[in-house]
Amino acid sequence: MSFAMTFPATRYASALTVSSRASSETSRFISQKSEEGLRLLKSSLTFGCLGKKTDDELWLQFMECREANWDGHGAEPVAEETYQFAAQFLKALPLGAPNPGLGAEADGHLTMEWYRSPHRTLSASISPEGELHYAALIGGSKAYGTEPFFGEIPEAIMNLIHRVMAR
Repeated sequence: MSFAMTFPATRYASALTVSSRASSETSRFISQKSEEGLRLLKSSLTFGCLGKKTDDELWLQFMECREANWDGHGAEPVAEETYQFAAQFLKALPLGAPNPGLGAEADGHLTMEWYRSPHRTLSASISPEGELHYAALIGGSKAYGTEPFFGEIPEAIMNLIHRVMAR
């Protein structure tokens, strides 16, 4: 399935969840089954980052970079908090969103990159404090900034992912 076919449907992925504040036995059952279904979809090879081994790649990146000087040039270690925020970020990506490439930076941040061409790329780095620093190049247009990560992908970053990966 192409990105153009799956990505717009992700706007409705939140409709698959039911509030966990359910009080009746039936509503708790429905909530639990909905969450299980969404978890299965996110672990599928077609729709989810987790099914595409992105979580394993993130773990390996963290393990390779958690010691000081991991690059041989004085790099800061990637903190456990940074790894946790990055893992939450990947889990928060909507169904059908393209997988990012993963990396680490000398300042100890973990980086997620979406690349379509040299003139269509987005890099988002996450800090141990949960700040997302991003920069994008889309044709002749540039976008950059910092957004807090509170468990949901900031709208500015989702819009940039869509613009970078659009055909």
